[in-house]
Amino acid sequence: MKTIPLDKSSTKLLGRAVVHNDILRLTQSATGCEFVFTGRELSLTIGCDEDCFNDGKRCNKPRVAVLCNGRFIVKKAVEERAETFTIISSEVPLTRTVRIVKLSECAFSIAEVQPAVTDDDAVIAPAPEKSLKIEFIGDSITCGYGVDDSNMQSEFSCEAENAMKSYACVAAELLGAEYSLFSYSGNGIISGYTADGTRNTNELLPRWYESCGFSYSSVDGKKLQDMPWDFSSFAPGFIVVNLGTNDNSYCTFHNEAYREFEDEYLAFLRVIRRCNPHSHIICSLGTMLTEPLPYIENAAKRLSDDNISVFRFSTQNGQLGFGSNWHPSENTQQYAGEELAEYIRTLL
Repeated sequence: MKTIPLDKSSTKLLGRAVVHNDILRLTQSATGCEFVFTGRELSLTIGCDEDCFNDGKRCNKPRVAVLCNGRFIVKKAVEERAETFTIISSEVPLTRTVRIVKLSECAFSIAEVQPAVTDDDAVIAPAPEKSLKIEFIGDSITCGYGVDDSNMQSEFSCEAENAMKSYACVAAELLGAEYSLFSYSGNGIISGYTADGTRNTNELLPRWYESCGFSYSSVDGKKLQDMPWDFSSFAPGFIVVNLGTNDNSYCTFHNEAYREFEDEYLAFLRVIRRCNPHSHIICSLGTMLTEPLPYIENAAKRLSDDNISVFRFSTQNGQLGFGSNWHPSENTQQYAGEELAEYIRTLL
């Protein structure tokens, strides 16, 4: 048997995945890798990072899926520091496409994938690249929070998250596109979610955008937020920004704050444009509420950029059900993904 590190030489990395010391770290929602395997035996050792394993106060166990030719072989919350799964076992060589995906978000956990163990004659090669690339920037809606839990009163848990069912991954699949998600539950532009009108400055997504991300966990003791992201490694044709839902929880208590939200939204658009000079930016909102949308439209106009547009999602009304804490259900996410894919088709 031999080991093969799952890095850029052997696999197609998905999203802002990080490889360090031959270990693949699954960070953001829907990060992972995809490769074509030819051989008889393939096993993968997947675990949670040391911080997550030892600290249950701020961290959740990551949810991870492994698919073989589109069929789920593994789909679970990783409870162990390291757990080995047999993905392929055959007496004759097989050729299969294997995809590893983190279903839960970055802030509360990082998953680790050790080098693959295969038979000596096996070959692992990167899956083909798709020409269209889309980046999604958002909050819990983009994370797919709540889609695997129909209890509207549940407390937050990564086990309710499934990024593969989010509108982002749905739209990317429908368009045949590569995707990268940068999304954090509760986060906003000027304030994260607040129940009493107190400004929440702990959950402001823009401050992390130029790094690999934010997490209470770490990579061999180094925080993701201290690791700059290489924007040349993923050049999206489209960037979908879906922020403002959590800001609205603050702005409804302080109506004058909508103007501040507009100004800071514009400032973030300028950061996105600087980092991605050729992408078409889609400013979106509407799945759960629409109040900040006029200010988003103003910010988009003030950018004075021909390569930007605004898209309004249909607002959920309960007909397609709800997920955790009134979040979009799987059916609502599917519908939203179809809406967005159709809109992007008009821009292609």
